[in-house]
Amino acid sequence: MTITRLDRVSIFGDKLSFLIPHEWVEDTDEAEDVYLYHAPGTDSGWLRLSLITAKNSSAKARDLLAERARQESGNLYQSDRNLIANGERPSPEGGVPIYQYWWAVLRSLGPALSREALFSYTILADRQGDAETQDAVSILSDLFCNAEFSDPAGSTVAN
Repeated sequence: MTITRLDRVSIFGDKLSFLIPHEWVEDTDEAEDVYLYHAPGTDSGWLRLSLITAKNSSAKARDLLAERARQESGNLYQSDRNLIANGERPSPEGGVPIYQYWWAVLRSLGPALSREALFSYTILADRQGDAETQDAVSILSDLFCNAEFSDPAGSTVAN
């Protein structure tokens, strides 16, 4: 993936913002709580994301994320102020073999509030080993790990 320019996208009422390649377009989904992005005209490489707001302790949110990483044989690591779980898995969809990379990015916004952005990047399974795909996954991982979340009052909590 060659990127010449990135754009900041703010979604979910400005509760989440992150960078994506400039040429990517937003697509629609039947669900109001999911956003889709992709390069124009692509048949592989779809980004889907959702946002969860949890009203529980930051320690509990961290424990739940660590458990998800363990259950899905993923990784768990800290990136500045975000805690990230990520992994990958094959996944047939409608009989088409696909492969999915995922990132769950958690930010605690107070003693009893956290937000978790769920990013998934889906490709056709036969493109998993392509250098271009691996480059895209590496770039996207960096972008997602640096996602910014707004606090309950609406201001951005930067990394």
